[in-house]
Amino acid sequence: MKQILLVSALLATSTVAVGQFFGITVFDPTNWAEAVNQLRQLEQQYRQLVQTYNQITNQYNHMLLMARQVPVNMAARYRALLTPWRTSAATNTYGTTGGWIGAINTGANVATGYLQAAEQLMVYGAALANVPADQLERVKKNYATVELTDGANQHAMETIGTLRRNSRQVETAIQGLEDDSLSSDPNMNTQVAVLNKINAASIISLRNTQDTNKVLVALAEHQAVEAKRQRDAETRAINQHIRFMAGEQTLLAAQKANASAAMTAFRMP
Repeated sequence: MKQILLVSALLATSTVAVGQFFGITVFDPTNWAEAVNQLRQLEQQYRQLVQTYNQITNQYNHMLLMARQVPVNMAARYRALLTPWRTSAATNTYGTTGGWIGAINTGANVATGYLQAAEQLMVYGAALANVPADQLERVKKNYATVELTDGANQHAMETIGTLRRNSRQVETAIQGLEDDSLSSDPNMNTQVAVLNKINAASIISLRNTQDTNKVLVALAEHQAVEAKRQRDAETRAINQHIRFMAGEQTLLAAQKANASAAMTAFRMP
């Protein structure tokens, strides 16, 4: 190949000046050097073309390899069974649980449904003035504990109900993604299509993670209220012990004073 290029280049570009000057053939070295230079350029271009051809061939073979489908029926082999969401259910004998069930399954009308099933919390109103001053603060805080419990319970019900209400749409999206991922349609297996399905799966995973976080927050809120309830009970026990230890002698002396006289003076009515 190189010899053919050499002969062609020399025939095309070299010039041998033949003159009839005293019958002597004249050779032009300038034209010869130009022909050699052009030949070198042609060889360089030829090598570049071969390199480009090999690179394109390798890329093409790689694309053919990447375009091959899995040699199995993916839908039959990899499709997982769906576990449906279970909604809450209960009897409604006296009409007190229906609102709760509807709220915890849909996230709607939570306050109404909760109060239908939970014991109604009354208010002290004017009766609060009858509470002894040393007990007033404790009574208010106990009341606050029940209010916080109601708020945490309703928040948990709303979160659970919303998740259940949206579960059907989420399952539909996951089912569509599964169908597209297991499809043998070439249009569903292009590089862009695969990347789009990966992105869709990542987004669904993020949504599910966010829903999980919401449930965890509701549980943490409920645990915080329970921790407050336990803390208040322990605090009351400690405070009572402190008061007892501070006034122990006075209390015992009051109990002992005139005990004998009271007993001897006692008469059956």
